[in-house]
Amino acid sequence: MVFAMLLGLFGCSTGANRAITSLESMTLTQQGMRGTTLHEITVKEEKSELCFYRLVFSNGEDTRVLEKRTVCDTQVIIDCMNTCGILRWNGFHGKHPKTVQDGILFRFSAAVNGGVEIHADGSANFPKGYNDFVRFLDQLLTESVH
Repeated sequence: MVFAMLLGLFGCSTGANRAITSLESMTLTQQGMRGTTLHEITVKEEKSELCFYRLVFSNGEDTRVLEKRTVCDTQVIIDCMNTCGILRWNGFHGKHPKTVQDGILFRFSAAVNGGVEIHADGSANFPKGYNDFVRFLDQLLTESVH
């Protein structure tokens, strides 16, 4: 029992935090030279609504313009989040590489596992699995646009 408690203190829990088991919400903002986009997931029971917005500056403020939307099984998204290692993204802050002239800035946040918050951000520097996760979201939106 003491051994299990020590493992928990050092982040080596016996499985409770190793996988995402539920998803409450998620946002991923990407900002680059061509503008700002936002992927947003809202969970409604066993289904999730994935929306893709382009942010447009109008009348002195950013306005969301919905470009694509789909509804899918929440478990499919959770499985992809686990495959991409999103729990390991928490606290990631990717500093902009000196050799990169410009690039994409990102901000990621998700509420999972009954209220566990995951936050990550970076500038032309992304956590492992990031590109695969973005491709997955874009594929969901392309396959079933509503």
